[in-house]
Amino acid sequence: MVLERFLEKKSIEHRSYLVFFLSIFYVFVGYIVSKIFFGDTVSVAMLFLCTLLLVPSLMTLLRREEIAERTYGLRHFFSTHKKLVLLYLVVFLGIFGGYLALGSMTDMNTTFDFQLKYLISQEGIGPDTLATFKDGGLENSGGHFFSILLANLEVLLLCFILSVFYGAGAIFLIVLNASVFASFILYLVRYFTNVTQMATFFLLYIVHLIPEIAGFLLAAIAGGVISVAIAKERFMSPHFQNVTKDALVLLLIGILLIIIGAALEVFVTRNILYSIL
Repeated sequence: MVLERFLEKKSIEHRSYLVFFLSIFYVFVGYIVSKIFFGDTVSVAMLFLCTLLLVPSLMTLLRREEIAERTYGLRHFFSTHKKLVLLYLVVFLGIFGGYLALGSMTDMNTTFDFQLKYLISQEGIGPDTLATFKDGGLENSGGHFFSILLANLEVLLLCFILSVFYGAGAIFLIVLNASVFASFILYLVRYFTNVTQMATFFLLYIVHLIPEIAGFLLAAIAGGVISVAIAKERFMSPHFQNVTKDALVLLLIGILLIIIGAALEVFVTRNILYSIL
């Protein structure tokens, strides 16, 4: 894959922008191929095509990560994972940017058909919800917090399990979340006529989205390196245990970020934004 050519050297810090633009390129490739072969179902098909383009390249990184973890374990924890977390983040931003650019150039109802339906069915975001929000009608509650938390923990667990069984398989959920986020931004642009209201509602979403996405990324990385360890290492050997301990720490940090994201969404950001409106 093309992306792998940029991962052959030791560091990606100085060429993260290349990974970013390649991720955008993959979105457009996925769209063109989906449009040719799948027509009006392009919104679903391109999710899988983008994933197929990214998985081989990310597996290369996961194999390198496993080699580092088997050697160091929890020693040099942050320096070991910094590059891979950066790469996953840049890929997410690239997919998001690609979908954002694509949505501004194509028919949103076709390109984001699945994503718009997902926002309504899974996130409860639609015309009625936005109107209720602007009127200050949404309520904070412990029950609402736990419902959001459980839903996000289910996604995190799915990221982890998919990565364990399929290596970089959880990249599908990362692509899905990036596309849904982009469709949400484009939906706001279309729905709101007041720039202040649009920016305010965007802040409501972005503040809790950041720790949520970080949690999903860490779960995907944790499952991916365990997957490589299962394939390469002898079960319960010292190297296998090093990788497992390291991955569990990543998973626990991911869970903590998901809890923080849910708390921010329900108990903090909404109150602040209501006071601004």
